[in-house]
Amino acid sequence: MSGAAPAVVDRSRFSDSLWAALTTLRSRFGFRFSATGNRAAALVTDGRGRMFLETWDLRGDTPVCRGVPGFERAASNVMLQGQPTDIVPFDDGSVLVLVARPGSHDLVVVLPDGEERAVGSVPGDHVTAAGRPDGRPGALLLTRVGNDPAAACTAWTLTGSPTGPAGPPVRAGELPALLLRGGGWLDPAGERFQVNVRVDDHVRPAAFHVGDGGHDFLYDGSDGSGDSGGSGGSGSDTVLLTAPEAGVLLVATERNGRHVLRAGPAAGPLRTLLAPEQLAGEVRPIALRGDGRWALLRRTSGLSCDLALLDTHRDAVHLLAAPGGRVLGPAAWRAPAGADEGPPRLWCLSVGADTPARLMGATVSGAGEARWVEADDGTPAGRWPWAPGHVETFPGPAGDVEALVCGHEDWRTAKHVVLALHGGPAGMWRLKFHQLFQVFADAGVTVIAPNPRGSIGYGQAFHAHVVNAWGGPDLADVLHLATHIRGHRPADREPPALHGHSYGAFLALLAACAAPELWSRVVAVAPFLSGESLYQEATPPVRAMIDRLGGRRRVVDEHGPRDLAEPGRLPRLRAQLLILHGDGDDVVPVGQSRALARRLAELGAVPGVDFHHHEVSGAGHTPLDGSQNLHLATARFLAAGGWSP
Repeated sequence: MSGAAPAVVDRSRFSDSLWAALTTLRSRFGFRFSATGNRAAALVTDGRGRMFLETWDLRGDTPVCRGVPGFERAASNVMLQGQPTDIVPFDDGSVLVLVARPGSHDLVVVLPDGEERAVGSVPGDHVTAAGRPDGRPGALLLTRVGNDPAAACTAWTLTGSPTGPAGPPVRAGELPALLLRGGGWLDPAGERFQVNVRVDDHVRPAAFHVGDGGHDFLYDGSDGSGDSGGSGGSGSDTVLLTAPEAGVLLVATERNGRHVLRAGPAAGPLRTLLAPEQLAGEVRPIALRGDGRWALLRRTSGLSCDLALLDTHRDAVHLLAAPGGRVLGPAAWRAPAGADEGPPRLWCLSVGADTPARLMGATVSGAGEARWVEADDGTPAGRWPWAPGHVETFPGPAGDVEALVCGHEDWRTAKHVVLALHGGPAGMWRLKFHQLFQVFADAGVTVIAPNPRGSIGYGQAFHAHVVNAWGGPDLADVLHLATHIRGHRPADREPPALHGHSYGAFLALLAACAAPELWSRVVAVAPFLSGESLYQEATPPVRAMIDRLGGRRRVVDEHGPRDLAEPGRLPRLRAQLLILHGDGDDVVPVGQSRALARRLAELGAVPGVDFHHHEVSGAGHTPLDGSQNLHLATARFLAAGGWSP
């Protein structure tokens, strides 16, 4: 799939403000809809160590997003005690926030005006929470103490009040070991909640009775009748979604090592649905309409993502017309308040290479027709005219290679092009908004970010190409792609540049030495000399990764050993080189870059002329994070050479 070529745009008037817009970019986690789909909320971080709470009002034609006044917490990539971990929004605009503590979770209700009310705590290291099915304040919480998945669980209820949930939580009953995901309410009154019970090495659906604290299995899982409601003794039944208005389940049933979807009433029988098997790629149900008939499926394959409607009554699937180039979900159907509102509206969170997270809504037909409306979050980042991005397929030496392309100019005619290589090697470029790519694009550099052989996201066979072959098939793909790019650009355009991080930096340096005539400049962020060299300095977790992926296995072919310290390797390098490394990197020790710089100097390369080596004090494995100077200086280097941070 490929997108239309972007028009050439004069960016000079935007450059001074682009970084200011990027500082308002919100990274969301824990995005959730209320039970009715009338509200949504998310915990958001700003990339500068702060966490906020935002809410969305979905009751009108256009969603309204607002930050909750006064709510601010410290954010960290490492889970901290006292940090919010989950939220439950309610239709009155209040939000229940779960806060992790040692062995327990605090419960805090945040009102629309920002007032915070501590309503108690529940013991448990793992907690899942569900709001009442009618959207009113109140919740059911399922908790487990410790990290043993076979441990028993406890159910708690949090009652509602006119001003949000009220505490303290009340113990509602004891449950056996649970799979703390999936499930949902079985009735609109909130009297029965479906749970997935672990039974030996299987999972069986059960109903928890909120009133008396008891539970019973929903149907006989051993009747062997295939479509009668049991799994036929062939594996687990895991309920993914429920439709409480209709009392309908959507179940994933394991059969002979594979999963099939089934749907039907909670008491059975369930119908096996074969239509989803027509869809190639990974298929995941993400929403079930209130009447239980329509399920929304998300299909992902590599960088592609789209939606499909599954008719659970007719076992038919229809692709849903939706904007391309987006990752879609989570999603919810908003229940209409009255008959005059028409059918339920589907709401879906989306993000693309050129679009930070937005909410999209549509009234959809069973045939997959939809007219979408979009709403941003009201921030400068949400409304900025970002560089266009799309997915494009390039020819490779052993099959097509998918790439994310981002820039204001078509790569065929752009003055500057950079191939961005992802880390890993068990990694991939994902279809999302990449801040770094936008900075490069603003400097006039069009980005091509390929997923060569060895990347994840394309199946195990595709990923296996990198196992025991670091710098093998993936290097061949990169060199082939560079040759293709050179062949489709005017002769007066400079060769593409390379940018790589971690394993991507190692791969970029291998490519620059293997075919020096193909490249103009190279940015290597946190590079290493070889898998063996990194192994000698690495921490136990990194060593385990190297062992698992065969990073110490020698690969030797016409491009020579995959070791940058080997004689004859670095002398071939012609491109201008920038080496960036955080001196606090605990993944790839900074000594790897220092050894690289020493080796270059020993070969006669002049620091500050032939190459630049910049250590970032106090930085870790991603040394550019949060630094405007380093982002912009790196973009300038890719566009024109020279280093002036």
